[in-house]
Amino acid sequence: MIFRLGAAILALCSVFAVSSAQGIHERAECLVSPTGYITRCGYVTLSQDYDRPEAGKAQIYYSLIQSPDVEPQPDPLVYLVGGPGSSGTQLLDISFRKYLRDFARDRQIVVIDQRGAGLSNPPLYCREALFRLDEILQSHHAEHAELLLEILTDCHRRLSEKGVHFSSFHSENIARDVVNLMLTLGYDEWNLVGVSYGARLALTMMRDYPQHLRSVILDSVYPPQADIYLDSYYNGERALGVLFDACEASVSCDQRYPELEAVFYRLYERLNLEPARATITVPRYQELNIEISGYRLNDWAFSWLYELDSIKMMPRLIYSLARGGAEEAARIGVLYEASMTTLSLGMHYTVQCQEEYGSTPQRDYAAMLAEFPHLGGFLRYPVEGPATLSRLCDIYQAEARPPLANSPVTSAVPALLLSGEYDPITPPAYARQAASTLSASFSYTLPHVGHAVLRSHRCAVRIATDFISDPLQAPDSRCIAAIRAVEFD
Repeated sequence: MIFRLGAAILALCSVFAVSSAQGIHERAECLVSPTGYITRCGYVTLSQDYDRPEAGKAQIYYSLIQSPDVEPQPDPLVYLVGGPGSSGTQLLDISFRKYLRDFARDRQIVVIDQRGAGLSNPPLYCREALFRLDEILQSHHAEHAELLLEILTDCHRRLSEKGVHFSSFHSENIARDVVNLMLTLGYDEWNLVGVSYGARLALTMMRDYPQHLRSVILDSVYPPQADIYLDSYYNGERALGVLFDACEASVSCDQRYPELEAVFYRLYERLNLEPARATITVPRYQELNIEISGYRLNDWAFSWLYELDSIKMMPRLIYSLARGGAEEAARIGVLYEASMTTLSLGMHYTVQCQEEYGSTPQRDYAAMLAEFPHLGGFLRYPVEGPATLSRLCDIYQAEARPPLANSPVTSAVPALLLSGEYDPITPPAYARQAASTLSASFSYTLPHVGHAVLRSHRCAVRIATDFISDPLQAPDSRCIAAIRAVEFD
């Protein structure tokens, strides 16, 4: 249970502490250390609210993985995860195996848990969601958003009683944390790799602290000017269209799953009238009775488009559901839903309510519904939908960040932008938006790939490592042409 790890690691802190102009540095035990690499970890204590230093402290946890090279490059690579609310420490093992180790050949790697997440303190995890997860997973679609709203309200109340200053959790302060931590560790220049929200955070640093950045890799680009709460409906439908077209273009997929698009939307409408039911048992959970409405299926399909492994299964899962077989889809869908408990929900919503909801309180849902009328009922399903988003953000008493926070970032820092064709949340169009104001950027879309491109395909890693070796030159991207189409199950 990740919300308990902050206290555990704090108890392991050594007495070693160094004060600097940026923060107080304390060494700490490493809970994650890649095999074969020397890793050292610690906390840097900074102001929780930089405008009001008396408002308390934030302890930012980091892991520094040393390169095996006897003379590594002087500028390390700093890894920024997404969410907002994901933990760099929790994702370190898989991210290192998938791609960070390629950069570690001649550079130190610094993994930072952003304020409110991972092992950083104060943690903004909602243990209430973990305690009531069975209830969430077995909820009726009409009560789903209200249930989550109740849980998030309880979470906010508990965190407020602990003295958390929610208004200080936003990208500007998180970017400042990263800079102060790196300066405290003795670095003056570094490279960034930011994934999803981490890419938005990296763009914030390109705007505010370009003097410290040698190069930036933006994976699954999330530009600050995007309205992700409205765009997600357009982006999800676009990604589904990529799936349907790919299946139709594949002889084997089209033969086994003909007219996949029509089957999916008929199933969506049917399940909203008469939801399917499945009784499943998954590891670490008791027996669950799952109801599958069309809205829930649509939500699952959106999540499945993130990962290549689940993309491969989607035609089979859709057809299986259409033929009355609900267990496999329910099991896979529930595992995706359960992953919400690994996210710092308190950090996620306080950031998003200030930067997304607050910045665009009036959204043109009518135009979206004119294009996708079948989503009319779906808008009541997610807690981030228009039916409950305002109430959710009222809990945090979120005030919109200044306009600069949601303006395009203009920068001359060398940048590599990577997008996945299937990505349902940060589509290739987002990279084009961001690149239009980045004067030294190179942008590539990888076909047959979803979200988190570096983790998904070795071609992206080859492009990125070539880029970081000489950020002023276009990297070798010839491997893109050799990427094979998805082979559906």
